[in-house]
Amino acid sequence: GGIAIGMAAKGVFEDLFASLAIIFDRPFRRGETIGFNGQSATVERIGLKSTRLRAMTGEEIIISNQNLLNQQLSNFAQLERRRMTFVIGVTYETPVEKLRAIPGMIEAMVEADGHRMIRCGMTGFGASSIDYEIQFDVLSSDYAIVFAARHKLGLDIIERFAAEGIVFAYPTQVSYTAAPDGRLVMPYPDEHHGTPT
Repeated sequence: GGIAIGMAAKGVFEDLFASLAIIFDRPFRRGETIGFNGQSATVERIGLKSTRLRAMTGEEIIISNQNLLNQQLSNFAQLERRRMTFVIGVTYETPVEKLRAIPGMIEAMVEADGHRMIRCGMTGFGASSIDYEIQFDVLSSDYAIVFAARHKLGLDIIERFAAEGIVFAYPTQVSYTAAPDGRLVMPYPDEHHGTPT
């Protein structure tokens, strides 16, 4: 009977010792945001047996202290900055001089908002777009500030591209048909043969 009780209490004592480790070692504190098992959540309560977390999507996560400490944890409260990434695509009709100017435009917008530019450049030729990747650091550990900064930069890019005549790409297809003589009927006026009928 004693052995059975000891085995049953083993998990309870493991969680109790884990809670003491959290209290004294302080890998995280209440109110801090941590990353574990591929997800992020804010610590709401540290109990003797379990820790209650609030996920970014709003649901409450309850996990035993022992299971939580057995995972690799990331404490976002210790961050001085957070890195954001944007992937955008522009149309193939964009003039080369505009394509060359895009990284400079993005850098000016990022630095005007007080953020740190990491890199921006063309990353590939998509099926319907010329693709760019933007990486920048927001100098804050507060996710609300980081989220707002990403939102603002996105709107700034849309506004600047509209002013510059740079068009965002979306999936498109062009269909060509042939005339009876085998000549392609272009989907736009042909300067040599006039407008197709």
